Amino acid sequence: MAMPAIRQDSETPYQELGIATTGYVPRDHFIPLHSRSNRWSCLVCHRRAGKTVACVNELVARAMYTQKKSARYAYIAPFYRQAKDVAWQYLKEATAEFAIAVRESDLRVILPNGAWVTLYGADNPDALRGLYLDGVILDEYGDCRPGLWGQVVLPTLADRKGWAIFIGTPKGNNHFKATFDKAHKEGWFAMHLKASQSGILDEEELAEMRKQMTPEEYDQEMECSFQAALLGAYYGDLMADAENDGRIGEVPWDPDYPVHVSSDLGFTDSTAFWFWQVRPDGLAFIDYEEHHSKKLDFYFELLQDKPYEYDTIWLPHDARAKTLQTGKSTIEQFRSVKDQNGDQRFPVKIAPKLGVQDGINAVRRILATSAFDAVETYDGVEALKAYRRDYDDLKRAFSKSPRHDWSSHGADAMRIAAVVSNQAHLVSSGDYESRKERKVVKSIDDFTLDELHMDNTPAKVISLASRRRV
Repeated sequence: MAMPAIRQDSETPYQELGIATTGYVPRDHFIPLHSRSNRWSCLVCHRRAGKTVACVNELVARAMYTQKKSARYAYIAPFYRQAKDVAWQYLKEATAEFAIAVRESDLRVILPNGAWVTLYGADNPDALRGLYLDGVILDEYGDCRPGLWGQVVLPTLADRKGWAIFIGTPKGNNHFKATFDKAHKEGWFAMHLKASQSGILDEEELAEMRKQMTPEEYDQEMECSFQAALLGAYYGDLMADAENDGRIGEVPWDPDYPVHVSSDLGFTDSTAFWFWQVRPDGLAFIDYEEHHSKKLDFYFELLQDKPYEYDTIWLPHDARAKTLQTGKSTIEQFRSVKDQNGDQRFPVKIAPKLGVQDGINAVRRILATSAFDAVETYDGVEALKAYRRDYDDLKRAFSKSPRHDWSSHGADAMRIAAVVSNQAHLVSSGDYESRKERKVVKSIDDFTLDELHMDNTPAKVISLASRRRV
């Protein structure tokens, strides 16, 4: 197939892209997208508007006609399986007449000019590290972790000045909303396509959907409202209250108070840490870290590099399990880290084991008075906003357990913070004032390994605390 000589793909107008050669006929709403010259774009479109089809064909057309050598293009969905289910068939259909290789195992199509188009899942961000990309689609970006863009995808575009399109439907006032707002402020290509305006679905079908969906569902999915309540969200109302009360803003570290750390440890997925202080008016969450598939040494260094004086680093109950690689438990490995004087570096404890729902209730209690640093805890705050249950349309009921997605790790680490702050009686401001006067720092050396490995019920926590030497 002959390919006309054209300008660089980020400047190529729709008329020169030859999109018709893929068999794709754009809907009128998406012709401006294909004609754009903007490097960055954000599309907020209602369900069944055809945004994924349009963007997959956009990838193919740009890849076909680029003049860049060994060009690489990517489509990223929140989950790898979702990328395969949603976009793989569209990609194969779009390239059926001219692809020189279709690799099912890699979800990759190779074009005659050597360009690749590959599908990825945001649930495995490490698969994207080290790559370069010339163009990328981030589908359902509101369901992806907030750090995916800045920490993983944007660096892949830097040296070859690649472009990106963020697409999806709203998921509350989250990082996708922030991206859409940024698109308007900074002159990106932006589209806000509501079902009531597009005419893609007829009025009879829209009326039927209104009957079958809750008003919140319809406003979010069909009218693309970022203000609609996120269905099934555990903490959405409380985080909205925190924003309205000004408790998400500038909350700097106060060196007069020690820092607690609550964690959710993962080795095949993400590990999350909340850093917080107990202050007279509630808990102050001053910092948040989340990283994917890192070894413990990485986190030891991360914790040591922080300027904080740690009161306690709380580990989840499964930190007592021994690993096959080392033959040691996570807590034993934390205890083995020494400072320059040869003393134990980290004051670690196993958090009490509590049911998920009880932990969620504990989080709801502390969120009413907690404050968050808007910059340092941004990703964690977004996780709390997004943490939710799925709704089963057949049973017309919410699931009994939380949805496991990118928000789970930050929410699980927050659950530990809530449990220990309540059950270990750490929220007493008077207690902290006396701690400051006595300059007392809790030490892990006050406990035996057997005590640390036991299942800590509230009574055991209080009992151990009473045995601490001062």
